[in-house]
Amino acid sequence: MKKDPLRIQSHFLLGFLTLEYLFGMFINLFVEFPETKKEKVLWEFAKGQPSIVIHMVIAALLVIGAIVLVIRAIRRKDRYWIIASSIGLVAILTATGMGAQLISTQQDVYSYVMAVAFLLAVFSYGWAIYRAKK
Repeated sequence: MKKDPLRIQSHFLLGFLTLEYLFGMFINLFVEFPETKKEKVLWEFAKGQPSIVIHMVIAALLVIGAIVLVIRAIRRKDRYWIIASSIGLVAILTATGMGAQLISTQQDVYSYVMAVAFLLAVFSYGWAIYRAKK
């Protein structure tokens, strides 16, 4: 069986999404933000927390990987990969934006939307991998 580069890349994205989830849960459970509404203070605090910095770096890598996957799918002209990778990219961008809003505001709704977007990305890449086997 020939190795499909889009499937391989999707597996890597799923692995990085898993790491992102684990760091996100660690932050949610064990990192206590200061009691302030000052955005600058919240961002300074976040930048000083290794787990949050790693979470942000993984998010950036996910965005780059998701963009590359969409480009590769478009070049291949494979409708299923284009759909799945586009949904995954939108989900990752949404989660990234919600993470930035969560740091700025500390409002739980952004954490919830991040979790939903994470699931959407996982399902989209998982569906593409499953579909590619057929």
